[in-house]
Amino acid sequence: MAAESLADFERLAKEKLSQDENLAGVWDFIDIAGGDGQTYEDSKLAFRRYRFQPRILTARADRSLSTTVLGRPIRIPIGIAPALGYSPLHPDGDATAGRAAAKAQTLMILTSAGDQPIEEFVEKVPASGLYWAQLYPFKDRRNSQHIIKNAEKGGFKALVVTVDTPVPQKVLGSGVERMGPGYGDIRLKTPAANIRFLDGKERDFSKEQALGDIWNGGPGLTETFCCPSWEELRWVKSQTKLPIIFKGVVTAEAARQAAAFGVSGIIVSAHGGRMLDGIPAPIDALPEVVDAVKGTDIEVYMDGGIRTGNDVLKALALGARAVFIGKPPLCGLAVNGEEGIYEVLKILENELSTSMALCGCSTIEEIDRSIVKHESEFNRR
Repeated sequence: MAAESLADFERLAKEKLSQDENLAGVWDFIDIAGGDGQTYEDSKLAFRRYRFQPRILTARADRSLSTTVLGRPIRIPIGIAPALGYSPLHPDGDATAGRAAAKAQTLMILTSAGDQPIEEFVEKVPASGLYWAQLYPFKDRRNSQHIIKNAEKGGFKALVVTVDTPVPQKVLGSGVERMGPGYGDIRLKTPAANIRFLDGKERDFSKEQALGDIWNGGPGLTETFCCPSWEELRWVKSQTKLPIIFKGVVTAEAARQAAAFGVSGIIVSAHGGRMLDGIPAPIDALPEVVDAVKGTDIEVYMDGGIRTGNDVLKALALGARAVFIGKPPLCGLAVNGEEGIYEVLKILENELSTSMALCGCSTIEEIDRSIVKHESEFNRR
C-alpha cells in the first residue's frame, strides 16, 4: 500500500529498516531522542494545543503556497532540515534530498556533519536549486573554513550556524552519548566527510571506517560539541559574506542576542528533541521568538515535530516564514528512494493547501495569528 501520510511513511520506514539486519541501526538513529524523550515527544504533541479559528467565505480555488526566504522564491514554505542518515540509505547520500527539494522548488539545508563531501553534493544536485549550508562551529577552525569556503564556492545562499550543541546529550534509554544501537557499526568511505581534521591531524579517507569510530565516544564528539563562544561566532562571521542564520533558538532573550549579533534569520528548533530535554516544544517557543525580533528584518523559521499540513499552517500562523522537516525525508528515502522524499514534500504541500482553504486563506500572506488560538484561551471563557 502506498504511503498517503507522513505517519504512513514513518511506519513503513520502521518496518522496512527494522527487518534488514544491515539497516536496523539506521532506524534506531532516525528515531532516537535525547534525555528522557520529553521534548522529543512534546514537539509533536504540542501542535494539538493550538486550535484553528477559520474564516468563512474567503477561500479561493486558485491558492498559492509560494513565499520567499532571504529574498529568494520558493514554491512551498516547507524545506528540508539538516540531518544525518542519508548516506547509509543511498549511495548519493544528502544529494537525494537536495534533488527532491529542487524538484519541489523549495530549499534544503546541508549538514556539516554528514557523510557526503560538500563538493560532491554540489556536483550531484541541480545548480538551479536553493541550498543553505549548516555549520557546527568546530573545535578545529580548519573544519569550519572548509564548510564556509565550499559553501560560497558551491553557490549556497546562507550559512546556518547551530547554537544549541555545546556538549553531546545522552540517548534515551541508553545512558550513553551515542548515535543509536547498531548505527555505529555501519561502515562508509567518507563518514563525517566534511570534518577534515580530527585531533589536529588531516584525516585519511582511503579506507572505509565505521561511524562509531567517529561518533560513539570517538573524536567527532569533541570536535563537534566543543562549547563554542560568542567570540568563535564572531570569527565565523568574519570568514564569510553569506547571511548567517542561528539554528536552535527557543527564547526571546536568545533571539534578541542573535539580533544584536547581526543574524539574517533564526530557526526556532529543539534539535529534533535530541539535545537539552525539557525545553519548550518549538511551536510553543515560536511566538516568543517572533515577538522578540518584531520590527527587524530578521526572518524566523521553525523545525521540530511537523507531521501534517495542519502543523505547517499552525507554525505559519504563529509567525514562521517557513518550516523545515528532518525525520520525514529520511523516512521517505527509506521507503521509496529519492522519489519518497519528494512524495513527503508533496503530501505536506497538498495537506497545507487544503487546510489553508478550510481556514479561509488563499495565500501565505493571508495567514496570521487570528486563525489559531492556544487551547488555554478557551478555558478562560
